[in-house]
Amino acid sequence: MQAYSLRRNLQRRLTSAVAIASAVCATAAVANPVLNLPGRWSGPGSIVMADGSSEQMRCVATYFVEGNGSVVRQNLRCASQGYKIDAVTNLNVAGTLLLGAWEERTWATNGSIKGNMMGDGFNLAIDGPGFTASMAVKTTNCNQSINITPRGNTVSRISMNLGKC
Repeated sequence: MQAYSLRRNLQRRLTSAVAIASAVCATAAVANPVLNLPGRWSGPGSIVMADGSSEQMRCVATYFVEGNGSVVRQNLRCASQGYKIDAVTNLNVAGTLLLGAWEERTWATNGSIKGNMMGDGFNLAIDGPGFTASMAVKTTNCNQSINITPRGNTVSRISMNLGKC
């Protein structure tokens, strides 16, 4: 009887510890989505042109995070039959503020990027010569969606659904 009681007590404590650990992990993931980024993400995407035509793409994003989340580097590559993206973004993170620079190698252009961290991702403004867009990134441990909406361009939307688990 005493062994059963000890086992039951231990089981309750382990269950409580797992619940607390899960809550802490979930809170940490929501508090700083940058910490979910490191690694190689891949998956399908699409590009929608201003005339309504679209193409399916295959995308790979690789993230490097340094300084406990204060520096983020993203390498993003996507390709479809008629379109290619090869971009590098470097971000500095200060609290919820994101500031940095981007370079798109296929089109030989670059510019600045700034935005804010939200609970599960980022809202960013991309600006450069001949290219201005908004970018929304939603991320969890295993899934990420990226939506880029250019302004005044032949491209009206670029969307990706990436995974790494």
